Amino acid sequence: MESMTGYASVEGKTEQFSFSIEVKTLNTKFLEIYINLPRIIRQEENAYSSIVKEYINRGKVEVNFDLFDWNEERQVSVNTALIKAYYDQLLTVESKIIGDRKFNIDAILGFDGVVAKGRTSITPSSFEKLTVAYHKALKNAVKMRREEGKSIEKDILLSIKNIGVNVQKITKLTKNSALDQYQKLKERVSGLVGEGADTQRLYTEFALLSDRLDINEELSRLKDHMAKFKNTCSEKGPIGKKLDFIAQEMFREINTIASKSNRSDVAHCVVDVKNLIDKIREQCRNVV
Repeated sequence: MESMTGYASVEGKTEQFSFSIEVKTLNTKFLEIYINLPRIIRQEENAYSSIVKEYINRGKVEVNFDLFDWNEERQVSVNTALIKAYYDQLLTVESKIIGDRKFNIDAILGFDGVVAKGRTSITPSSFEKLTVAYHKALKNAVKMRREEGKSIEKDILLSIKNIGVNVQKITKLTKNSALDQYQKLKERVSGLVGEGADTQRLYTEFALLSDRLDINEELSRLKDHMAKFKNTCSEKGPIGKKLDFIAQEMFREINTIASKSNRSDVAHCVVDVKNLIDKIREQCRNVV
């Protein structure tokens, strides 16, 4: 069993820069990938999204890359032809407008296009180290998801065990429910009409009552669902939606049991079972 919640971060260095990679995963119905890349490697977004799919098949995945502490000097080029053009124009301005005032040639260096810095590019070696670290971050996030999945599985199975305890109580409490109701009905009728009650009619009412109060079929189905749920927990691959569906069927059976029984002690057990199933369904929504 694997949870959809996980986190991992990896830091490292290349010959060009330092970096950090953060991976965070949350629960959602499908696989959603959001990758925040620096401009210099933004063209790798599709490739890095494909790598996520190698490790994760469900959940919201947020990835953040940060490149910092660059130690590579970029090449600088000076456009001398453009400087001369600016200079000639400024001489004209100086002679016609400013007069004898002299301008500082350093000012020309700040004009557009005069000084150009080469674009920074990542070397193959730096890119390889970055990608290796990215794989490591995803592996660590999946590792955390699986560890949390084990914890969820343990808690869910404990809830199933507690449901089983309540089912046993309900089975024991309702073992003779129809017969008990028949005796009460017979006593009431006898109190009203004496010993001359229509026995055949009472038997007919008893048969109807027995059918209406019988929950053996619901208990049997509920136990089957519980067994199926435990078996599914040990399956590999995505099981969260399947577990949630089985839990929903369990809830349906306990609802039917509640509607058929009018005993307060059974009602207390039913409330406990419903609370446990609600807890299970909430946990299943965070299972892959």
